[in-house]
Amino acid sequence: MKAMTSERISGCFLSLAIAFTLTGCQGVNNASPSPSSAVSVSLNQTSVSIAVSTTTQFTATVQNTTNTAVTWSVDGVAGGNTSVGTISATGLYTAPAQAGTHTVTATSVADTTKSAKASVAVGAISLTPASATVAPGGTQQFTATIQGFSNAAINWSVNKVTGGNSTVGTISSSGLYTAPAQTGTYTIGATSAADSSVTASATVTVSAISLLPATATVIAGATQQFTATMPGVSNSAITWSASGGTISANGLYTAPSQAGSYTVTATSAADPSITANATVTVFVFTISPRSAIVAPSASQQFTATIQGLTNTGVAWSVDGVAGGNATTGTISATGLYTAPATLGSHTVAATSSADSTFSVSAAITVANLAQTAVLTYHNDDARDGAYVEEVTLTPSNVNSTKFGKLFSYSVDGQIYAQPLYLPQISIAGGTHDVVYVETQNNSVYAFDATGTQTTPFWHVNFGPPVTKDNEYGVFVVGILSTPVIDATTNTIYMVAEESGYSNPFFLHALDAATGAEKFGGPINITGSVSGTEGGSSSHTITLETSCIQRTGLALDPVTNAIYIGFGSCTHGWLLAYDKTNLSPSAQATAVFNATPNDNGGGGLWSSGGAPAIDDTTGHVYLMTGVDFGDDISTVNNSITDGYNDAFLELDPANLSVLSFFMPDDNPTLADNDADLGSGGNILMPVSSSYPSETIGGGKDGNIFVVDRDNMGGYSYSPQVNNVIQTLQTGSGSNPDDNIFSTPVYWNGFLYYHCNNDVLRAFNWNPSNAAPLSPASVGTVVYPTTHGATASLSANGTTNGIIWDIDNSAYDGSNPSQSGPSVLHAYDATNVATELYNSSQVGSRDTAGAASKFTVPTIAGGRVFVPTSTELDVYGLLP
Repeated sequence: MKAMTSERISGCFLSLAIAFTLTGCQGVNNASPSPSSAVSVSLNQTSVSIAVSTTTQFTATVQNTTNTAVTWSVDGVAGGNTSVGTISATGLYTAPAQAGTHTVTATSVADTTKSAKASVAVGAISLTPASATVAPGGTQQFTATIQGFSNAAINWSVNKVTGGNSTVGTISSSGLYTAPAQTGTYTIGATSAADSSVTASATVTVSAISLLPATATVIAGATQQFTATMPGVSNSAITWSASGGTISANGLYTAPSQAGSYTVTATSAADPSITANATVTVFVFTISPRSAIVAPSASQQFTATIQGLTNTGVAWSVDGVAGGNATTGTISATGLYTAPATLGSHTVAATSSADSTFSVSAAITVANLAQTAVLTYHNDDARDGAYVEEVTLTPSNVNSTKFGKLFSYSVDGQIYAQPLYLPQISIAGGTHDVVYVETQNNSVYAFDATGTQTTPFWHVNFGPPVTKDNEYGVFVVGILSTPVIDATTNTIYMVAEESGYSNPFFLHALDAATGAEKFGGPINITGSVSGTEGGSSSHTITLETSCIQRTGLALDPVTNAIYIGFGSCTHGWLLAYDKTNLSPSAQATAVFNATPNDNGGGGLWSSGGAPAIDDTTGHVYLMTGVDFGDDISTVNNSITDGYNDAFLELDPANLSVLSFFMPDDNPTLADNDADLGSGGNILMPVSSSYPSETIGGGKDGNIFVVDRDNMGGYSYSPQVNNVIQTLQTGSGSNPDDNIFSTPVYWNGFLYYHCNNDVLRAFNWNPSNAAPLSPASVGTVVYPTTHGATASLSANGTTNGIIWDIDNSAYDGSNPSQSGPSVLHAYDATNVATELYNSSQVGSRDTAGAASKFTVPTIAGGRVFVPTSTELDVYGLLP
């Protein structure tokens, strides 16, 4: 038995004394004394709810003992721990980070069997999302989940305002937040209904996309930059979309081709519900035609059309000058353009009256044209050989009954050049239609095209011609090439080879009305370039006197340059001269040598054909030839020596090569003297829907359809021709003796008449991968003299007739003793139908002695046939 403490002894004595006193008052009580009172522990709170990581103070009261100290534990762990919460020696409980229910115990130090317990519910609210971005007036659902409490009710607030309000936004009892109209950042509060100390918060950003411009007007196919910003948002990334047209990741909008109203939408990458829209008005603004070629002082109607705008008015200008002027040409308020008297390129523009920032333009070239005139080889700068203003001659009246030889003009030598024609010019005191011819004896004749005057209006001779050797012996070389007439000044330019000079080449400019020299002419033609000529060191290469000037002359309307080509010598040359300056001190404005680093080749002759010119750009297109033994040197398929047997595109400013094509069998062509440049090339009509094409072929009979803006270069390994199409033509009797001509193009047909072959027509459909296909085939074979170069007459797209000359009777050793030329006419829509030939009616229509490579000219109801002895004129019989 334990000894009593002094306190308990004292208590007992006190109790006994009290009992004794009471007994004394009442008498003796024989009952047993009551037991002592036990130690007790109590807590200030026995059930409490708190939030995770927060604190609550416990206070323990110990009774029946003077030692009131207690020890604390949580879930039986003295002092607790981070999992159940901790409690200090003074009873401060700190809840753990996790929700749960725990027991706090206070145990008496005086009597460890005595303790008091309290239940602690540790609660937490999980609020999602923790942050959100909402558009003004938009909604966002928040979800709050209570852990640790049995009462799951939540009280919601915005910026501590229960339920929120219109200024900060409102939130429902289910947590659906509705944003206010104002942008800003707000705090969503979720509070436990069981314990207001248990809360959670989320940040909501009310933001809008600022999209600029809000409206835009854009021309079809043009672009408009849009900018979108989201102030106050960390993730300000934007995705773009458009109801029509396209828009890039950085907001660059490209309008569609159709007029209309379209919507550009910017969407927040952070919250796809946040969008902004802009309205785009797309209008179609077109000008027609997009390009045009007109004669000096002629007119061209332009039309501007606006779709999609209320105001469809336009203002017209030329080269930036409102209404134009005498130099640029003028344009009326209705779009009628009147060209100046000089050649050149200009830009016609139509500007929107609704918005002057929008305009469309068209290119117009004042070219060397004159109504019903024939001013150049094969009729125009495209070299298509078509005279489409013929209203008199038709397939129904070109026959031996109604059509025949009308008269002839005797000349002093062979006429190699194509006759040229000027209608209604002032000459010899009157107004006449005039045909011009040139001979190998250096004579130029201006004849009355109607035969009314039987003697020349004028005749000029430049003196004795040069004589040179060919395979037939010595021949006369005076004027071989076709001249060119400048319609703006009525000047005829030609090259004569004149004996008695160390340099025999002279460029003449004659007045078409009088034959008088103009512009300080004639000028002696010279040119030089640097090259190695196949050697090791560079030196100056000079135009050789052995050359022959056979290619037709050309006049570039963009540069006003006269182009002169040379061949039949070591190299091929093309020189440019200013048409207005033929003074003795004048020099070539540009010089091109086809093979400056080769021993030779690249000659220009094309059977008399002339370089083709794009009248809108001035670019020059031609084909070069080759001689026996000429070759090419390549490194990695790149030409190192020059351009033998090549299609070339030349820059008119300096005659540098812009693009070229050489057949893959180039060395074989050289070994067999199979010139590509025995023929000439033409430029086909241009369309925006297919590549611009040039077509030509040479001795091996391959017709090449070439993209003239990207000709294809040269590929020997692997052997491939990088062209649009290659098509074989010719008789096949001699694989290296086929094409010696420039083809004719008209109304979807391309025409060739090869050596020892019949006339052939091909369909041309440029939208096809292979645009050429056979159309019709003639029946008449020209057995010798390299076939024929045809010409065509038509009234627009009707009454097409193909004309060419059979020179099979040509005697190269004695041209004047040749048999007659034979003029042929074929139905252009079916060349199997021959309409007429000059041998059908005996001697009535017999032409003069045959020549080589002659080209008939059709104009004003007449056909002009050059021969070795005379100019023959055919037409409807009286």
